[in-house]
Amino acid sequence: MSDEEWGLNAMGLLSTAVGAVVAAILEVSVLAQLQLGGIRPDLVLAIGIGVAMTMGFDAGMTWAFTGGLLLDVMLPERPIGSTTLAMLLAIGLAVLVARLADPPRLALIGVTAFGAALLFLTLARAILAMAAGIGMGDIVVSTWAISALLTAVIAMATAWAIRSIALRFGAVERLDW
Repeated sequence: MSDEEWGLNAMGLLSTAVGAVVAAILEVSVLAQLQLGGIRPDLVLAIGIGVAMTMGFDAGMTWAFTGGLLLDVMLPERPIGSTTLAMLLAIGLAVLVARLADPPRLALIGVTAFGAALLFLTLARAILAMAAGIGMGDIVVSTWAISALLTAVIAMATAWAIRSIALRFGAVERLDW
């Protein structure tokens, strides 16, 4: 089904950008205090993957750019553009998978989100290491796997919510005269 059949164009890119801003603010303020065993979910990335895989390229790239740039601005240890670049590449991968399997199932969204989260974590750490001139440090695989799993669950919940809203409030079928 196309975006117009799902009724997904009604949200618009401005609403997508506002959603990314709200998610970035929540990730930096609220989720910084709510950690699961020292692991904080990447809310902007997770919701961005769900948005990209259900709403398409424009919405996904708007979300990635806006959310990534805002995270770079709000977190002083990150150079401007580092999170944005990593998020654009990770969400771009999710959009590619969504285009190959149109419309993607929730299980595929979860698997893609898991892989994209690992890609994002790797890219973000590598870009930060290159920009700051420091080593990559220790990579704890179990921590990254749990973080990627949380991202996958949030992305699947987001995709389900977007599809449910689109089905409920989407375009109404009318007779053509």
